[in-house]
Amino acid sequence: MRLFSVLLLSLLVAACQPATEESNQPNTKASPAEKIMQPEATVAERFVEGKDYRVLEQVIAPAAFEPQAGEAGYVIEFLWPGCPHCQEFNPTIVAFALEHPEVTVIKRAAPANERWAMDARVFFALREISETNLDDELLAFYQGVRVNHERLPTQPDLNRFMAEHGIAEDAFAAAYEDPALTDKLRVVLEDMRGANISSVPTVVVNGRYVVEAPAPHSQAESQRYFALINHLLTL
Repeated sequence: MRLFSVLLLSLLVAACQPATEESNQPNTKASPAEKIMQPEATVAERFVEGKDYRVLEQVIAPAAFEPQAGEAGYVIEFLWPGCPHCQEFNPTIVAFALEHPEVTVIKRAAPANERWAMDARVFFALREISETNLDDELLAFYQGVRVNHERLPTQPDLNRFMAEHGIAEDAFAAAYEDPALTDKLRVVLEDMRGANISSVPTVVVNGRYVVEAPAPHSQAESQRYFALINHLLTL
């Protein structure tokens, strides 16, 4: 498996989400669930089209290989497992899904370039052969490799991940090379292009509203971000 250079890795990491300044909010730690459950009375009530979100002309519907919309709608997150912003955002979107079971949260690994496509194949292949969903474990694994080794996972790293989760290498290889998986990546990429999505994590609400507000990095930002998602679910 060919890996990119350290320089290219740094460029990819920088490109996975537009840079935002660190919040000046006090360093008050709270779990993602606690952030979401804060009273919304303290959150800005007005959201501006063109600033907080944009409206798509063509709706992005859940694909045939994905869960369908929940009773209160659906949220699609485009991500890259190797993106630090996606890794840090994941516990928050997971908490949102737990607090809003009536909303289907769909995660899509973005095949935006050669390396991202490889990681997207890993992401979707695992879904095909694993008895339990390993999306969160995979992002945590990529994060661990990045933090501890300052690089992306290699094939031996991925083999170790498979072994830890009881996945046979031959079964994974077959799923990874399955032409049907290529079709899935094509659907994701076409939807990204149609919606002009070029960075991750990007969240799309009910297939029509692309969240433009940056991913939250503080309690106050989390309150407003999820108030925005809840607002868009009602439109």
